[in-house]
Amino acid sequence: DKSMVMNTTIQEVAEQFNDTMIDIVNSNMVSGDSGEAVVHDNNGDKSYIYYSPVEGNTGWSMAIVFPHKDVYSGLYKVGNHLFIFMILGLLLMMFIMWRSIRGYIRLQAATADKERMGSELRIASGIQMGMLPKTFPPYPKLEEVSMFGSLVPAKEVGGDLYDFHVNNDKLFFCIGDVSGKGVPAALVMAVTRSLFRSVSSHENDPSKIMTTMNNAMSEMNESSMFVTLFIGVLNLRNGQLNYSNAGHNPSVTIKDKAEKLPVDANIPLGLIPNWTYTNQQSSLQPGDTIFLYTDGLTEAENASHQLFGEERMMEILSKTTHNPHDIINTMTDAIHKFVGDAEQSDDLTMLAIEPNQFLGDEKLPDNCEDITLPNDVKAVPQLASFIEEVAEKHGADLSTVMNINLALEEAVVNVMNYAYPKGTSGEINVTASFNEGTLAFTLSDAGTPFDPTQSKEPDLSLEAEDRPIGGLGIHLIRQLMDSIEYRRENGRNILTLKKKLKTDN
Repeated sequence: DKSMVMNTTIQEVAEQFNDTMIDIVNSNMVSGDSGEAVVHDNNGDKSYIYYSPVEGNTGWSMAIVFPHKDVYSGLYKVGNHLFIFMILGLLLMMFIMWRSIRGYIRLQAATADKERMGSELRIASGIQMGMLPKTFPPYPKLEEVSMFGSLVPAKEVGGDLYDFHVNNDKLFFCIGDVSGKGVPAALVMAVTRSLFRSVSSHENDPSKIMTTMNNAMSEMNESSMFVTLFIGVLNLRNGQLNYSNAGHNPSVTIKDKAEKLPVDANIPLGLIPNWTYTNQQSSLQPGDTIFLYTDGLTEAENASHQLFGEERMMEILSKTTHNPHDIINTMTDAIHKFVGDAEQSDDLTMLAIEPNQFLGDEKLPDNCEDITLPNDVKAVPQLASFIEEVAEKHGADLSTVMNINLALEEAVVNVMNYAYPKGTSGEINVTASFNEGTLAFTLSDAGTPFDPTQSKEPDLSLEAEDRPIGGLGIHLIRQLMDSIEYRRENGRNILTLKKKLKTDN
């Protein structure tokens, strides 16, 4: 304070403070002593005083005062900065801990969800595998055919399928591949397999089975997924193989050598409704084998991204035995050896079928005769000759023969005109049997389901021009025959007409 220089004495300064230490310092300085002291002003602020006499017999003493706050101001700044940094560090640590705890909770939730999803996928995989045949031989008492199949999904669940069942001495089988992978493909696979079982239980024609399945899947295909499918129907009586292919890999027949079955270029299921699938035929002899597979076989890759390929597959099939179990195992070993440690990228499915023997064509009982006609009215005269021959053999009078002929002609022509879609070929089988004076004729066809016994009786009181079209033919059959029975069995209309004979004798 420059204003105090030469204007104020130490005594005057001391009077302004309540601290007596200033008087002591003053006395020591007058006495020529050196020392230090701590004093406080009236505001309580602390200062440090260092004093000593000036050398050279000057009679002077000098004191230097250091305010406490000035001495430690830098340290206070550092302390304040450290405190701020400590608070910021504490806040940062709390934020990190909060994020860590939150992340840990999320990790626990994600782990729990992953475990739950893994458990659900394992259950789904078990359900999916449970839908497919896995017990071989599947029919221990059925010596006519041997089968073996294998399905290895690329993920927990897959989109490949195979299935088979026996109905009326026919083996129905299929193999398919759903577009895509994972759960969506597995759901479509389950629907496809269920549709195959449902439709093939009452339909023998593989092309019609395929058409019905395609229409059903096209209606509910909002995800635009599709299925390549091969359906075969093997007659265990004579080895006749009917099949239909929907964009699937051609199956292979192993006879003297391995050859691909020729397949028509039909589109996969689920893309276009009302697509008409074609039916193709081949024949198998006892010991021949048919091998079915999905593209997971031919498109299996090794570490160098080389494909297993059809050529390698055909070469292996040509060298193996015809035993289905040996074929599948040999092919599986070959794939594993080729692929090595490379990850499986697609589902791998194979099915092999070998007929061992055939039952032979079923013979009619001694009291039965039959005739098979095309759905062409030009064949009606053959029906009339058949009826006359059968009826006369059992002694029917002329009037009865005429009535039977008229009734059956009406029923058969109705089937020829309406049972099958226009422009398609079909057959009508007529079986005649005689028992206890009654002659029964059974008409069987694989056409559109129709129960004539449910038709209403026409109103004969109306004038001809006022009557609705239809109904008179069925009314005529009812009048001419003693009974009429209908049933739908294994995809066929079966109509039985009975007439109690009045013999000439």
